[in-house]
Amino acid sequence: MLTPEQAAFFQTFGFVTLRQAFSPDEMAEVSREFDELVTQDRQGLPFPGEKRQSLYGIAEKSPLITRLVDDDRFYTTVEHLLGPGFLWLCSEGNLYVGDTPWHPDGTRLNAIPLKVSLYLDPLTKETGCLRVLPGSHRLPLHEDIKALTKLGMAGADLPGVPFESQPGDVLFANMNLWHAAFGGRSGRRHLAISFFSEPTTDEHLTLLRENYDGLLVFIQRLQYSQPGRVFTDEFLYSDRPRIRRMAAKWVELGLR
Repeated sequence: MLTPEQAAFFQTFGFVTLRQAFSPDEMAEVSREFDELVTQDRQGLPFPGEKRQSLYGIAEKSPLITRLVDDDRFYTTVEHLLGPGFLWLCSEGNLYVGDTPWHPDGTRLNAIPLKVSLYLDPLTKETGCLRVLPGSHRLPLHEDIKALTKLGMAGADLPGVPFESQPGDVLFANMNLWHAAFGGRSGRRHLAISFFSEPTTDEHLTLLRENYDGLLVFIQRLQYSQPGRVFTDEFLYSDRPRIRRMAAKWVELGLR
């Protein structure tokens, strides 16, 4: 559970960190599972390192990572930030290549999409850690940053805050927040688990459908296997009550 000060920090700046929320032994187990799953997705071939590899639905494919999702360290923190009616959005395992330019993960300013990130390798600002622009999840700064990037004022010069991390640190970030990474080695490992605030309008439901369609496009572009769907039935109809509750809206919408 977050303190009131941490919750206020998140609302103001768009992110909050929990340091060493998971032990070295837990992270070693997660790392092994992550490596096995992304290697399986390449059918056992070495990672070429020429472009990013993403495995969408990595939590949905793994009982270990599914258990991580409804662990109190994730679940109660997300519930504190988004409220009790929050939904499952997606999960992804990434192997990054090169720099990542400044961007938000979409612009959905009338909702709170939340990404929870575990970086499985130690990272500093010199080795490709994530950098965020505090407060850029809100207007007018969100649009001001967009204007700067269109003018070519981008790159490591922008005054971002680096999320320098060790395995076990967790970053909770509003997905409307502008962020980037520079100078990292090929194959940096990132496990991302994303959620969405409770939908209360038709526009929110439209955003969910658009997000689903966007995930199918990312799967086609960045993933080796092509399942033609985002979620698994084992996840959607999980015997874990928290998972089943978070995923129920996708079943209701008929999206799998």
